Amino acid sequence: MSAFLLLLFGMLLIFIEFFLPGAVMGTIGTLLVLASIYLFASETDSGLALVAYIGAVIIALIYLVKIAIWRMQKTSPQHTICSNASQDGYVASSFDESAVGKKGVVLSDLKPGGYILVDGRKEQAISVSGYIAQNLEVEVIGGQEESLLVKLIEKKS
Repeated sequence: MSAFLLLLFGMLLIFIEFFLPGAVMGTIGTLLVLASIYLFASETDSGLALVAYIGAVIIALIYLVKIAIWRMQKTSPQHTICSNASQDGYVASSFDESAVGKKGVVLSDLKPGGYILVDGRKEQAISVSGYIAQNLEVEVIGGQEESLLVKLIEKKS
């Protein structure tokens, strides 16, 4: 009887781990499930009963995970740890779109990241054409997060 109580309490802690992540509940729950298997093995003399118990535990854990995932999907975004919804007062960083197509000068070597000067403003940049040395001229071709994407302007001789 105590093996079943350990199993139920362990599975409850594993279920809670899905909603309060941190590995503590899941680790303790897993140890309790393993302890219940050990306790059941010490209480029974039948190998077949032990195999059936272990099989039932595995099936129960599979259903537990399915139910937890289903429950997480049904939870509204306001009540989850991770939310894709926008939040008041938060502004995501982004690159200056007005700089696309403009030319600039490399302030620090782009290896591939560094700084460039565009329209008198120091901007963070990433080179799409590999290493670019300081003081060379580049063209802004786009952006990625808060950085401008630049390519080297080849000098025609």
